[in-house]
Amino acid sequence: MEALERDDMSTGIGEIFARFHRERARLEQTVDELKAALRRYSGVVLYGAGSSGIALLLALRRADIQPLCFADGAPEKWGTQCMGLEVVPPQTLTERFGANILVLVCINTDGQAYCRSFDEALRAGGHSGVHQRLREWGCTNVVDYVALRRCFALFRGDNTGNLPSCPDVDSLVEHQERIERVFERLADGLSKEIYANILTFRLFGEGPEIPTLSQEEKYFPKELFTPAAEEHFVDCGAFDGQTLRDLLALTGGRVGAYYALEPDTVNFKRLEQFAAQLPEALRAKSTLFPCAAWSGEGKLPLYALHGPGSFAAPYGGTQAEATSIDKLLDGRRATAVKMNIEGSELAALKGAEKTLRRWRPKLMIAGYHKTWDFWAVPEVMLEAGYEVYLRSYMHHLSFVFYGLGSPYTFS
Repeated sequence: MEALERDDMSTGIGEIFARFHRERARLEQTVDELKAALRRYSGVVLYGAGSSGIALLLALRRADIQPLCFADGAPEKWGTQCMGLEVVPPQTLTERFGANILVLVCINTDGQAYCRSFDEALRAGGHSGVHQRLREWGCTNVVDYVALRRCFALFRGDNTGNLPSCPDVDSLVEHQERIERVFERLADGLSKEIYANILTFRLFGEGPEIPTLSQEEKYFPKELFTPAAEEHFVDCGAFDGQTLRDLLALTGGRVGAYYALEPDTVNFKRLEQFAAQLPEALRAKSTLFPCAAWSGEGKLPLYALHGPGSFAAPYGGTQAEATSIDKLLDGRRATAVKMNIEGSELAALKGAEKTLRRWRPKLMIAGYHKTWDFWAVPEVMLEAGYEVYLRSYMHHLSFVFYGLGSPYTFS
């Protein structure tokens, strides 16, 4: 499908859905058909014991498909348990299970661009490197997890975690009207083109090229983000300080206040270590909170990965402290709020309502972790009176909604 002309996109969104309804029977695979295809193999192994691997495991278990184990390239994970499955060295797979296993690579990259937080060796090799190494170790049946996306029922409910390549297609169809309304209210033609093309990929598994910026602009796109004289920055999902590094580079250190929220204890320690190296004046302006951004205060079950991707989930083995941005700031000024918190963005936005209304901070909100984030995140921003833009950094996989508006106080 060719990219939609920007002045003809409004009707184009309806046509995308109409085309999907016409072609659904060709596109969709049933659970029984998937099971029949998997019976050709002696078992299924999930490569990557992270958020995507866990999400896929839960989806498969709901369909009564039981993988043999996880494999992972990180030696520190070998011999541990992840969701009740052993994590094994990938080089031992064929010795343990034979050469006829199917290895599903569960890594959220698009094969073209890679997150800076991924392991350096993985980034160097990319998916092709992972596949090549697995084949060198005797695994002849290796595919990326996106190969399962045609089994729409497998991902129905989108309650398993971070699988942006395998959305809940039925939820997209159910919320067509909301998607169309968001599309019509996006602030520029490029945002609309990206939105329509992401929708096309999510429904069809293929589609037109999605305009993509570099990872370095993920939260600070030059065309949209103009630094304030002194940024008062709220960093939800601060990880190890990467966003702070980028902020300091962008502003030349002109930061009035920096508030970081990071619930993973290992990540938080890394954040503290980075902050301790800052000049004294910057350290005095930085406040670090070992908690999750949420709609209110309390305890939140966290699946801590001690790296990128830790996420809130009922099966999380860690009880993390949670707080709202409104409570944390207690009326203090915010000029920008960034959220990349693995599907908790809607809850955190709810907990920032007073801050948004009082200070009108610039917003940089990830919109790809849950299927419904695609329309629900921009809806919150639009309802708060923001102009909303969309930019992509990993094609259909990683994209951010930006909210811009003149600072003023609601009456």
